[in-house]
Amino acid sequence: MRRSLAAAFATLTAAFALPDTAFADLPGASPLLTRAPYLSDLTTTSIRVNWGTSTQTRVTVKYGPLGNCTANTASALGLGTPISVNGTTEYQNRVLISGLSPATQYCYRVFTGDATPVDLLGTNPSPTFTTLEPAGGATPFSFAVMGDWGDTTNSGVNNGSLNVNQANLWSQLGASGVRFALSAGDVAYPAGSQTSYGDLNQTGPNISAVFRREYWAYPGQHLPMYITNGNHGRNSTELTNWPETTNATASGGRYVLENYPSFFGTTPASYPSTYYAFDSGPVRFYMLDASWSDSNLGSATGGSCGNGSSCKMYQIDAAAHWATTSAQYQWLQNDLAAHPGGIKVAVFHFPLRSDNSAQKGDTFLQNTPGNPNSLEQLLHDNGVNLVFNGHAHHYQRNVAPPGGVPSYVTGGGGAKLHSVSTCSATDAYAISWTYTSNRGKVCGGAPVPTADSQVFHFLKVSVDGTTLTVTPTNSLGNTFDEQVYNFASDSSAPAPVGGLTSTRSGTTTSVVRWTAASDNIGVAAYDVYRNGTYLATVAPDKLTFSDKTAVCPATYSYEVRARDLAGNTSTATTSVTC
Repeated sequence: MRRSLAAAFATLTAAFALPDTAFADLPGASPLLTRAPYLSDLTTTSIRVNWGTSTQTRVTVKYGPLGNCTANTASALGLGTPISVNGTTEYQNRVLISGLSPATQYCYRVFTGDATPVDLLGTNPSPTFTTLEPAGGATPFSFAVMGDWGDTTNSGVNNGSLNVNQANLWSQLGASGVRFALSAGDVAYPAGSQTSYGDLNQTGPNISAVFRREYWAYPGQHLPMYITNGNHGRNSTELTNWPETTNATASGGRYVLENYPSFFGTTPASYPSTYYAFDSGPVRFYMLDASWSDSNLGSATGGSCGNGSSCKMYQIDAAAHWATTSAQYQWLQNDLAAHPGGIKVAVFHFPLRSDNSAQKGDTFLQNTPGNPNSLEQLLHDNGVNLVFNGHAHHYQRNVAPPGGVPSYVTGGGGAKLHSVSTCSATDAYAISWTYTSNRGKVCGGAPVPTADSQVFHFLKVSVDGTTLTVTPTNSLGNTFDEQVYNFASDSSAPAPVGGLTSTRSGTTTSVVRWTAASDNIGVAAYDVYRNGTYLATVAPDKLTFSDKTAVCPATYSYEVRARDLAGNTSTATTSVTC
């Protein structure tokens, strides 16, 4: 069953202050620490701890169960990797902790590898993390999803001052209680350099957009991050800063720099390939690479999607990553087949459906009649339940058309926001912001935002058996558009809709109306057909559709079919004529 609990937005009257958290600015930490410890590559039995220092040593991590945080020691395999942050040489460190127990909370501290090791956290408390639930486990847990983050632009202005919305958002995330986070691509604007990632000390335009004290320094210490590619920052820095090799190796995926040949006249180049899978409880997660560089477009035209740069990237990505002969397509096809049943979630950058005019929906990925063997068809046919995307910097929830998968655009992680330009039929709820006119724009009956702080967001997803609850949370801490999805096994089709009528509205529009259908779990969408041909899908709370391609009066036969999350569809309703 799905329900909407949209909360009214609060009017922003002053900058929302950061909560008073122990790690907000790392008081008492060693001056040798240049990047606060942060986590990646979490499994049921291991995790990677990453951090930056101003000196190069063979660092160590001490860890243990709560109450005994230094019981065990893990050491780096070598010296820290030299990196340059705004001209300053620093050292990126990583340590793999293994031999842990599933679904268990641990605490840790980070040290230099000198003869007299320095506790880099100083007087700060020991951070904690929790290993993944074992595959198939039934213990409830939650995770977060966000995209397009790590930007020093504050409410449309990039002068190096604090991006208050991003800082507030990550404080909300750090206090949310989620176990881990999934990133839908595009981290560290504008180009994913080590300078844009930054450190605890340096600030300025496009400097320290991620690791500044007020940003990832707090939540990163206890929230492991799973990363996949975007069109920004397609370089080796992503692989250095966010190692995910344990999960990639275990699932047969890829997390390496690879040589890509020319597609549509692009220049052959080395880019990260980032796709892998992991399990937590009843959910299998797929972190996929659906992206391409916006500076290497060759002679791509964008095809039927359009001539914009995003459409050109979509066209190249489809050829590079999603041809049926590609390594990633074949890996995903085989992994999905090897893991039937259960709940499946997919995260990738380019959006299946988006109503932003520049970062529009990726028609090359969609399951449409003229696009056989698409990514969406592969996901749908193998039981993937939800898709999370980025790229467009707004929030949008989409119902799935026949043969599709419900999807979210969650591109409000901190980068300068975008606006929706139109509202497609499958767009059940969207909020956005334009800095040109300094106002919000919405779809699906959402309340109009009065400030950009109401659009910046992350998604908290709670898992309880076969039920996933998606709760968007904005930078003020307000939740909105909460949805509950019940993915229990279901073979019962909804009852037919009732009261189907069609009325003329001018000479080019026919308005079709009906009364709600019922279902044993819940109706997920209504599909509208004209003369037996699929026309549109609308959200379950919409009981009307305007056919603006009709020429009335004429003989058109309309049908409306109710569909549930399992894909069961009601029998066709009585036809009506315009």
